[in-house]
Amino acid sequence: MTRRLYISSVLIVLLSLVTPSTAHAEWRDDLPDGLRLNGRFFQAGGHMFDRPLLPTGNFAGLNFRLNGMYRLDDEWKLEFAYMADWTLQAKLGHYPQYEFPELIPDSPLGLDSTIDVHENWALGHRMDRLALIYRHGDFTLDLGRQRIAWGSTMLMSVLDAFHPIAPGDPFAPEQKGTDAIRLQVATGPVSGWDMLYAWIDDAGNEAYALKYHGTFGDFESAISAGSMDSAEFASFETSGDINDIGIRTELVWRNTDDGDKWQMILESDMAPNTHTYVSGAVLYNGPGATDPLEYSIEEIVTGGLYSARWYTGVNCSYNTGGLSTLGLFGLANLTDDSWFTDVSVQHSLSNNADLRIGWQHFQGDLISEYGAMPDMLYLVRTVYF
Repeated sequence: MTRRLYISSVLIVLLSLVTPSTAHAEWRDDLPDGLRLNGRFFQAGGHMFDRPLLPTGNFAGLNFRLNGMYRLDDEWKLEFAYMADWTLQAKLGHYPQYEFPELIPDSPLGLDSTIDVHENWALGHRMDRLALIYRHGDFTLDLGRQRIAWGSTMLMSVLDAFHPIAPGDPFAPEQKGTDAIRLQVATGPVSGWDMLYAWIDDAGNEAYALKYHGTFGDFESAISAGSMDSAEFASFETSGDINDIGIRTELVWRNTDDGDKWQMILESDMAPNTHTYVSGAVLYNGPGATDPLEYSIEEIVTGGLYSARWYTGVNCSYNTGGLSTLGLFGLANLTDDSWFTDVSVQHSLSNNADLRIGWQHFQGDLISEYGAMPDMLYLVRTVYF
């Protein structure tokens, strides 16, 4: 155990030396007019503790991302983002929510591929965004791979089907792009129509949807309908504040081959002082939505599928008044009494670099959703340029 922790520590220290912490942006001055570029280095490493279904091991990853935007004229612009991943898995250890490139199939547009895969490491890359955008007056048309996020809740979401980030995953800094055609028409400052056709996953499953959003009293609300993965759906979402307490909710109904399914999330948050933020959420999978005690390894690995009847989540943070923030995230499956928690400290190294150190603990029976998952110590370092 001591030897494994030593190897993990050495690996993490080596990762932290790969990129500098200070910004070097002088090269931007020579870019052509209308072109804007920025990027990110994302480094991660850690050690997993013993669990019956998943082996102990160390892992490390590097992610490079380059974002760009080129404005063709006042109405047309091209947005793109290129991302390359290098993943190392020592002793065949594998953290479930960290995507191994060989498990990512080619997208419908052919923008993803694996460069090389070996027993303990892999190298892959992805064109994460490549969209042509047209804006004229109240109309916005997006063509190509773009970032799409639906839903009002932040801790958990049942409406965000477009490559959502698994709750509590420290290794997914950004939501992935989705291949889509999207038209947005504004009817007021915060109201309008949103229409899209998309492939919602790398296997080519299709989605089409229509949404109307607007302000009703002190709340922003939206209704939407369409089809995702051959299942018709209708939804309602709303968000607002009551006496400085945030209230958000999502309600979705789906008509599938197995019958009607519906889910509801109620979420609330508040900031009691300038240093503290607290949020909590409850998710209810209605009758017909789940088989509460059946889980597959595939579902646990991908995260965010919510197989049980009831879930509750909490997210708290406390800023020390300086450059450090303490964080606590927890998610519990109330149907099988399994849960996990993530305790972390994030520190700002400079105006463009952050360091996060954390520990995750999973609790429950072996047949529960989180009981067989490995505990983990991890380190994440992000540098922006």
